[in-house]
Parts: sequence; C-alpha cells; structure tokens
Amino acid sequence: MSVEYWSNQLNKIPSLYSFINFRRENNGGFIFNPYLYTEIWVDELEYKIIENIDGTYLLSDIINYIANLINGNQIEANNIVKNTFQKLISYNAVFFTNEPRPLKTSTLSKNNEVNKLDYYSAPLSVLWDITYRCNMKCKHCLNGDPTSFNELNLPEIMKVLNELKRMKVFSINFSGGEPLIRDDIFEILQAASKQNFGLRLSSNGLLVDNTILERLKDLDVFCLQISIDGFKETHDNFRGVKGAYEKAINALKTASEMGFHTTMSTMIIRDNVGELEGLLELAESLGVSSFKLNSFMPMGRGDTHQDNLSVSKNELEKLSATFLKKKKEHGDKINMQIDALFPWLLNCNIKDDILVRGIVSSANIKCSAGQTTLVISPEGTVFSCPFLSQFPLGNILESSLYDIWNNNSSILGKFRGLKQEDLSGKCKNCRFVPKYCNGGCRAASIIVNNDFHGEDPFCWKN
Repeated sequence: MSVEYWSNQLNKIPSLYSFINFRRENNGGFIFNPYLYTEIWVDELEYKIIENIDGTYLLSDIINYIANLINGNQIEANNIVKNTFQKLISYNAVFFTNEPRPLKTSTLSKNNEVNKLDYYSAPLSVLWDITYRCNMKCKHCLNGDPTSFNELNLPEIMKVLNELKRMKVFSINFSGGEPLIRDDIFEILQAASKQNFGLRLSSNGLLVDNTILERLKDLDVFCLQISIDGFKETHDNFRGVKGAYEKAINALKTASEMGFHTTMSTMIIRDNVGELEGLLELAESLGVSSFKLNSFMPMGRGDTHQDNLSVSKNELEKLSATFLKKKKEHGDKINMQIDALFPWLLNCNIKDDILVRGIVSSANIKCSAGQTTLVISPEGTVFSCPFLSQFPLGNILESSLYDIWNNNSSILGKFRGLKQEDLSGKCKNCRFVPKYCNGGCRAASIIVNNDFHGEDPFCWKN
C-alpha cells in the first residue's frame, strides 16, 4: 500500500462489506469472508479496529482511537491501522466512501467483552450430514440404514440455521449420504446463503449436471467436493455403481470451468495405492482447486471390508515421501491436502511451537473436535467428530447448540483438556506433537484400539 494511497483514505469512511462476519475470541477474534471460505485470525488491536469499521467513522478517527489505546503514539497507531487495513483489503473485506452514515454513538466502540474460555466461543465450521440417504453402495460408508433416521424437516432446519448464525458459526459443509437427494436441498442452501454462511457441498457427483451447478452457483456455494477413489474400474467397484466415475469426473471438470472451488476427495485404499499419483495428475488436468487424501476408517460398512481396504504402514510411508515430493513440484498449481500421510515425519527441521490462535491453555493437543468443528446428523444429533458417533453430545431439537458446545462434561471436555503427557505409545514423547501433529487421531485410536489416549494406529513412524 503506497503512502499516497493511504494518505488519500484518511478523510474517507471505511466500511466492511455486508457479507463479512467477525467474532470476538480470547486475545482477538476471527473475520470471515464467505466468498473466500477461510477465516483469518486478528489480534486484539486489529479486532478493536474491525469492530469500528461500520461506515460511521473516518479512517483518521480510528487511528486516533488506537493512538489513545497505546498511550498517544500516533505514528505507531498509524502503522497498526495501516497494516490492519492492508490485511482487510487483500481479504476483500473493506471499502471506502466519502459520505458518513448517521452517527450511531458519540464515541468509538470500546467493547471489552472477551471470551475468557480456553476454547472458542463457537465452532468455526459445522459438518452437517443433511441426509443419510444415498444413491451409492460404498464399501467404506459410515452410516447405517438411512430409513431408521427421522430427518429434520425444513422448519427445524431453519431453526438450526438461525442458531448457528446467532453463535456466529462461519461455514457449513452440507454432506451425507448424498445431500442432493433431499427434495428441499436448494431451499436449505438458499436460506444458508442469505445468512452469509460459507457454503461447501460434498457430493458423490452422480446427480451433478449443468442445471444443478447453475443453481448452486446462484446460491453462492463456494466449494463443491466430489469423491474420486481411483480410475474407472476401481472407483465404480468401490462405490458400487457402474458409470459413477464418468459422472464424478464430468462434475469436477464442469464445476471447475464454472469457477467453483473444487476438491477431489480420495480415500486411500489398497486397490488405489498405485493410482494415486495418476489421480493427482488427473485433478490438475481438470482444473481442480484441491486434491485431498483421506484415511480409511474401519467403521460402519468399512468394518466388514477392512481386510480388503486397509493400507499397510510401509505403503503409507512410501506414499508420504512420494506426495511430499509432488507437493514441492506442483507448488501453487493445486492445493494438496496430504496430512493423512503424516508428511511431517519426513521433516527434520522443527520450528517453535505453533499455538492455536487466541487460545491460552495448558492443553496442547488441539484436534478440531471440540475446538473448531461440530457434526450434525440428519435427525439433529450433534457429535464432536464424524467418526465418534458412539459419543453423542445431544440433539439440537432438545438442547441449544450453545449448551451442547459448552458442555465440558462430555467428550468435548476430554479433547479440550488433552495434553501430550496424557497420551500413550509413541505419541506420548513424539517430537512432532503438537508442533505439526495434533497427537494423532483420537477417533482412530478409539475405533481400532478402544483407547482414547492410545497412539494413532495409522501413524507409520517406527
């Protein structure tokens, strides 16, 4: 940002775009642009700046306000505000006008209400399995008989959306089952879009065509995630439907061309180990935004197929080396999400501890469960993790999400208070915990070893 540009803005009125959401946390807060999907963290002074960018005050007023907070140092205040605005402008969050709106208060906001908890005041995102009904017969499916669940109806879903908005949850990933099977899915997405949630739709691609994509585009769905679990024969066999591969490939290609952020989501299974490199090349050729590798979890239908699907630790180690190299080669061409391969185990250069943003706590195992995400099932039951359905937290129709989130007597409290010293096996003294690894997957340890504190059974480290 040039000195001239900054000087020209001093007597203008900054405003946040109407779709921008922000939320206070301990030592700062988050700001979220639903069209960019990823929230960004701001520190305490940056948050104080943001909460006063309401179209009421001159930029120079905000600088003077910050100067008063830091003992009148005008030069330092100018630099702090300038750096904050540079961040906001690059995040497409703010614009300037010449005419102020009517003053709402006589002085700038001095909101000192701070979340003093050692966990966030609300989830950052929610994974919502909107239905368990599906048009495929996948060998790894987590869900049971979909006819045994009473799905939330539209008014009940609207009530949940309103509570998510009140809690300032930023984004929702609508999944399933196959979410497009619901007759009212577009009404649900429209309601969520109007409330400026960041929207992601996870689909198998079987029902995705140009008409569906046009409707999703109109509803500001940011990301479309499609599962591809191998080339044609492998994918169709794994998914239990002939022609599934061609449908999924066409959905990814067309969605990418239409400007969606697209994700190719791939389960690592025995049958596709030799195809994963080729799938990465395919994803890039289709214009896909992200290539995501997932661990196979032996539960649900997958429990009966684990002998044929599970990949050995030796194979995972080889894949880790291969894809770490691929990630360096591909650079910014495609976003590669390969944490399922534990790539940090190949990195000998350990940096200082990476603290969770804004949380001051003795707990240093920061799994997303209980920290940043929640899962909602079709009938409204809430879980900490999609793989921990044996530990329900409550039902959204019987308890408020606020009460569910703040119930530390549930498994959420175990996650929030977990320290590395509480773990057993190789996770207990691993130098990669918590700097790179969140202490392994607790759900995997429970599912495979029936031990919340046990080592991650999928970690290939000797």
